[in-house]
Amino acid sequence: MDIALIVLFSILGFGAFCLLYGFFIEPRWVKRRKIAIRFPSYYKRIPCVGKRIVFFSDLHVGSATSETLLRHRMRAIMREKPDAIIFGGDLVEERTPLGDTEFRSAILRALASLNAPLGKWAIFGNHDVEAPRYREWTISLLREAGFTILENEGMELDGLPVWAFADALHGEPTLDRGSFSCIQKQCARSAGLTDDIIFSLYLVHETDWFAKSLPAQGPAIVLSGHSHHGQVTFFGIPLIRPPMGIRYWKGFYRIGDQLTQIVSSGLGTVHIHARFFARPDIVTITFVENRNRKMSEIEVIEL
Repeated sequence: MDIALIVLFSILGFGAFCLLYGFFIEPRWVKRRKIAIRFPSYYKRIPCVGKRIVFFSDLHVGSATSETLLRHRMRAIMREKPDAIIFGGDLVEERTPLGDTEFRSAILRALASLNAPLGKWAIFGNHDVEAPRYREWTISLLREAGFTILENEGMELDGLPVWAFADALHGEPTLDRGSFSCIQKQCARSAGLTDDIIFSLYLVHETDWFAKSLPAQGPAIVLSGHSHHGQVTFFGIPLIRPPMGIRYWKGFYRIGDQLTQIVSSGLGTVHIHARFFARPDIVTITFVENRNRKMSEIEVIEL
């Protein structure tokens, strides 16, 4: 056979494989990421000790979403045996059929199948609030599915102070220092600490906002989504990154000495319903004692 034909058929075959993989295989191949938070022994009570917080983001339910695929993703979350579930925003996309009652019921059934003894929590993503109709649909569905939506609000999660910011692209994320300080003090007392510094959890959808604004200091992790890790990349090199998801777009980042940002790839797709070298993921965070007695600081490790 002519060498040119061999090269041509090889290129066509490789291209067909990439399309098949990107549209039908990788979007369904969910990665399970494990994060361990290790506390020094001077904590009399470790927040969320032995508990699992499962974080997922960016479902982007739309005309390309099947109930079967969504239920598969919900089962993947439940296989992590979560004690608390946090959704990082972007339930919808521009083509979500908001008026389709059958579609809404299917999404509701899938999200309502999630259960966690410490509750189900959610923040808004940019798509959720870019128009009033998206915001109303998102609020109604998430609440009916059993989620508590937090927007510039804090809470205590089994001794862990949590602050959830509003969406940074279409909202005004703020930290009420007085309110959050009260939560931190309460958690510090329960942990047997004499000062108010305690490990905290911050939630914000866009990845670049926290490091740029630095609304808080101290030992903490920041959970974000938004970037999709590039979604369709050139073998891992992002071709397009969204606004406010440009610098911190994938994985695990240190911000200063005590802050760690964890960026989820999300579970859905937007615009192009494919993924290429940007697998969807679920992030599971556990809280344990550091058995190395010489360590005096909190460690955040991706296993």
